[in-house]
Amino acid sequence: MGALALTGLTTTSGCDVTRPPDPGAPEAGTSPNASIFPAPLASEVPELPDAGAPADASTDADAGGRTSSADERRRASLTDSGAPSPVSLAPDAELPAEAPSTRDVAGVTLEAFWRWRDIPPAPRGPEVSLEGIKTAQRLTALTWSMDLADTGRLRIRFTSRALPLPAGAELRARSDRYGAIVLWPNSSDYRVIAPGALRTTLGERRVDVTPLAAGTVKAEGEGRRLGVPVRRIEIASGLGSLRLELGKVPEAGEGGAVLCRSLVEIAGIDPHTTECQSGEVPLLAAYTWQEGGGITLEVTTLAKRTDLASSEMLVPPPGARWNPSGLPTAPGGVFLTRDEIAAFRSAPLQLPPPSAPGAPGEGFLAVNQLDTLHYLLVDGVAVVAVPPLSERYVIGTTRGRYAVQWRTFLGESIGPVLQTEMPARLVLGEVDAGAPDGG
Repeated sequence: MGALALTGLTTTSGCDVTRPPDPGAPEAGTSPNASIFPAPLASEVPELPDAGAPADASTDADAGGRTSSADERRRASLTDSGAPSPVSLAPDAELPAEAPSTRDVAGVTLEAFWRWRDIPPAPRGPEVSLEGIKTAQRLTALTWSMDLADTGRLRIRFTSRALPLPAGAELRARSDRYGAIVLWPNSSDYRVIAPGALRTTLGERRVDVTPLAAGTVKAEGEGRRLGVPVRRIEIASGLGSLRLELGKVPEAGEGGAVLCRSLVEIAGIDPHTTECQSGEVPLLAAYTWQEGGGITLEVTTLAKRTDLASSEMLVPPPGARWNPSGLPTAPGGVFLTRDEIAAFRSAPLQLPPPSAPGAPGEGFLAVNQLDTLHYLLVDGVAVVAVPPLSERYVIGTTRGRYAVQWRTFLGESIGPVLQTEMPARLVLGEVDAGAPDGG
């Protein structure tokens, strides 16, 4: 990790945020945290059956022209336990669109948020507007909305303006396939996310595969969350550890197992794991990385449903174009407007003119010299995400002193909390080649 190049800054201590606040760019090279190829989970990807068709309605022809029903194909792929064995989605293959259906299915809807660790507090001072900062925290809360169908479908909607993928994007997955698809807002395009690539997709906005391992499981007892009995486990991998609280929610059916598989995969754990079971829903997933840092996904509400629209869980939906590269992004990567940032302070401070080389006349310039996506937090609020080897100009900060911090989304890297005077040029990396005299 490169050093932080900030002029005239002092380090302060951070704090955890334990509850949610009240109520994107194409790939840039290969991730340093990823390998080139995944460990194969299956040798080929058969055609996806229609979601709305009867299980035995479709037929395939073999090399000799003979046909077999979907039921026969399932029997041929049964595991020793008698359950169908999922196969892997291939990242370089277009998927046949699933046929729409008017059928409603049972399941659950979850509202959840990603909780960062070691969040910097705002500086003290009469000019600091805690109300403005709290409003910005609500606007940038890292929220997901998830539908889990008992038939084995998962739909995750990105509902935050500050996540690596933009609001309106979706992740979709199904129980008979390992992997997922990312769906662009308005379902215009989709991209296949092969097993092992979900971690970099969410954390770095690029689809690189992380090696997967079985992991070591340790039981940690039982308890309750959201009024639901849970079993607690910890799974350790080469990347770190994942602590799960798995709630007993029979209505979720196979959808709960699909969500569990996705969450363990982020920790570098093979989704084959038998810890992901039908009728169990992850209500808490706390990641702690081998090199330090981490992040937690916490479910805040759980609603049982009988009216989930199966047509909204198709993988992929009709009309969505296959995109072999890139991911949906929000223009600019700045999450707050000028007025929303200005509300952090009620009045400017009388300070000497900025002396840092390359500082703008107002606001700040965030410069990321590293090869991974990094967020810049101001007074504990996610203000901007800066792609690798890029910079972003942000306006709105009133003249004054602010607490700033660089970090990755998944928390593998959490920088020190630093005090700086705005305007400023905030540089993450060894050398700021863009500043005068290489400063």
